[in-house]
Parts: sequence; C-alpha cells; structure tokens
Amino acid sequence: MDRNRLWTIGAVLVMVALVAGGWFLGIQPQVAAAAAADQGRATTNATNATAASLLASLKKDYSDLAPLKTRLATLEESVPSGNGMSSFVSEINSLAGAHGVTVNTITVADPTPYTPPVAPAPTPSASASPSPSPSPSATAAAPAAPTGPAASPQVTNPKITAANFIAIPVTLAISGTYSDVLDVVSGLQSGPRLFLVDALSTDTKSGAVDATVGGLVYVLLAAGATGSTAASASSPTSGG
Repeated sequence: MDRNRLWTIGAVLVMVALVAGGWFLGIQPQVAAAAAADQGRATTNATNATAASLLASLKKDYSDLAPLKTRLATLEESVPSGNGMSSFVSEINSLAGAHGVTVNTITVADPTPYTPPVAPAPTPSASASPSPSPSPSATAAAPAAPTGPAASPQVTNPKITAANFIAIPVTLAISGTYSDVLDVVSGLQSGPRLFLVDALSTDTKSGAVDATVGGLVYVLLAAGATGSTAASASSPTSGG
C-alpha cells in the first residue's frame, strides 16, 4: 500500500470522526433541546387553554353573582338562621292593618326538630299471599280493584337534619270580616317569611269573624350553631 493511499484513508477516517463528533457534540444536543422546547411549548399551550377556560367560567359565575345574592337574601328571609319573630310579628301586624283586621294575640310555642318523612310501606301484591282455590261454581274472575294515582316521590336533602332545621308553631287570634280574614291568611301564606298554615277555625258573631290561625315558621340554623340557638328561637310572644 503506497503512502498516498494511506493518507487518503487517514483523511477519510478523520472526516468521519469530525462528522460523528459534530453530531454528538453539536447537532444532537441542539436537536434534543429543540424537541424539549417543543414539548414545553405544547404543555404551556395546554395549560394556557385550561386557564382560559377556567377564567371564562369564573367570569360567567361572577356575572351571575348579583342575581344569586338577591335570591339568597330572599331565601334567608323566608327561612332565616335565627327565629326572626320580631320581624314576623311586624309582618303580621302590617298585613292585618292593611286589611282592617284586628290582631288579638300572637302565640309562639316551643320549636320542634325536623323529622324526615318516612316512606310508606309497599303494599303487598296479590301474589304475595296464597289465595283459596275457587269453588266449582265460582268460575268467573273477580274484577280488578281500582287503582288510584301514584303518590308523588318524597324529596329529602341529607343536609337538612333535626340538628339544623326546626319548626316553630305560631297561633294567631284575629278578628274582622270573613273576606278580610281570608285575605290575611292568604297574605301570610305568600309573604316573605315562609308560613305553613295547618289550622284555621272561625266563629261568626254579629257579622264579624273571630278566627284562629295555626301554622309553622321554619329556621335553618347556621353552620356551627348549637342547640341553645334552637331553644332561643322559641321565646313565646303575645301581642294584640
């Protein structure tokens, strides 16, 4: 092998070594860095898209905040976290005065804790109990018993318990014309404070009506309130 051929082979080997060194020492790290940058950019874009979506949702929630606060204030007035009896008494007197009805007494009894409704026991089907064999003469089938409308499903909420929800019995004695008394009762049922009328009796004397109205107002105790708060909700009140 002559000297020129050896120099040629050596030069080729040097060039190969330079190319390989350039790849591993210069190009390959740059390619890896570029790939890492692309991955980081994709991750950042995904994070930005998530943040933009969350921001849009927060903006929408904020735009709905004012109506929600108004709705919350209405509900808190309907079922307050305290007894609120002074406000309710003022509501009764104002309503009675607007209809020319006299309020003789307002009596507030002790509160009672909420009792969750109990689902009725299922009615056993006809196949659950054995039926006697028909007699030879009873060959015709008995008519099916009529069925009534299905009962509405009971709605409960696990957040409403005997520990935080109480009912306060209230009894009113009022006097006025029959129509005015009914207007007062109707106004109480549709007033700002939730009042469930469960009893109404009237006694007519010389054209006037003495009426006794019984019902319940409700209190939803604030989180962390104790039983003493519930007890204080029932301080009896009488007025005329």
